[in-house]
Amino acid sequence: MISRGGNKFNCCESALIRIDQVRPLPGFGTTVMKVASGFGGGVGGWGSVCGAVSGVAMAFGLLYGSEGGESPDVYTGKRGALREMSQEFFKAFEAEYGSVNCVDLLGVDRRTEEGNRRYEELREQGAFNCDGYVDWAVEKALEMLSVLD
Repeated sequence: MISRGGNKFNCCESALIRIDQVRPLPGFGTTVMKVASGFGGGVGGWGSVCGAVSGVAMAFGLLYGSEGGESPDVYTGKRGALREMSQEFFKAFEAEYGSVNCVDLLGVDRRTEEGNRRYEELREQGAFNCDGYVDWAVEKALEMLSVLD
């Protein structure tokens, strides 16, 4: 994970920052970081889609997403291509780690008091691979993007 000024960024934020450092993302800035801040822990700590995966999807969207004002054909084309690219990434991540969901990757459900206690115990033991998920996701995303250059 990336840390700056005493702040440790979540998986989503870290993935976006690292991708932007190599492949500048149009529109990336404080507003995107505000949005990404809610995607840690599987979207708001709910255990859904891994933040690293969400960050890559956001990066792809910043690069290739629709803005809403395009002609219907261009709009539909952009969204279809973005969905295809995202799903290719999701399939690769899932093949590597068995799931794209945070709760499955961590093996604990942080939505419960017991799950949070267990998470803290395991985190102190260094049992989680969140840094590895971010590293792999960023490398895979950059690899996919390099094919498009």
